Amino acid sequence: MIMIIGSQHDDILYFESVITNKKEELIMGKFKVTIGTIFNQAVMLVDQVKTNYLSSALTLYLIEKYFVILVLVVGRCIAYSKDLKPLAIVISKHVVLGDVDQVNEDNVKYGQVPGFEQVFDASEDVVSYLESAFEKRTFSVYKEANFISTSVDYHKPSQIYDIEEFEHILGFDTNVVFDTNTGGVAIGCSLTKVPFVSIKVVERYLEKNSDVNTYLKAMKEYVNIGKAVVTCIGDIGRNEIITEGGK
Repeated sequence: MIMIIGSQHDDILYFESVITNKKEELIMGKFKVTIGTIFNQAVMLVDQVKTNYLSSALTLYLIEKYFVILVLVVGRCIAYSKDLKPLAIVISKHVVLGDVDQVNEDNVKYGQVPGFEQVFDASEDVVSYLESAFEKRTFSVYKEANFISTSVDYHKPSQIYDIEEFEHILGFDTNVVFDTNTGGVAIGCSLTKVPFVSIKVVERYLEKNSDVNTYLKAMKEYVNIGKAVVTCIGDIGRNEIITEGGK
């Protein structure tokens, strides 16, 4: 089973339109999941996964319940780096939890949960297949990016004062974005040794405000993300690059 996670229902609309043999289930009496197939691969869609608190819990629960072998996170993000333009598509390379501070309690770095690595790495194999899919199926601009994931929806530079130093964010100085649910997915996948990748469209820069216009522009790129992800799912199935507990 491949799981695709979004924070809004709009994030997964493309996949709802192409999934076959579709059925819906209610999880914990609260979360609707859609299960079906894409290119003969079992796929699960789940949305309304907001904040890292919720994404970590749901990821862990759904991986164990449905024997998930890959988690893909889709949606929007915010650019910190000016080398990333609005409407660019970013594919996670590294993920750090930007609102975890256990430095005074344990011998860890800022952003590190005790007992876990500070930096979570996305699956290199899946990233490679995704980049190939973007080349084949779209004309979108895409880049690998460093995700700073927090449960805070940032909208002004003063909010990142504690983690910014000389135009670096937790050690990263290029291709940096903020999101609010990939970090929790990374935690859940680390515990279960399941690979993950986050694929998102840059909606705006940190210092800019979201509005209906920026949201609608970002949504147009969802189709290109969808095309690339669906192509990637087909390639994964044909090449059998992921098995349970794979990389």
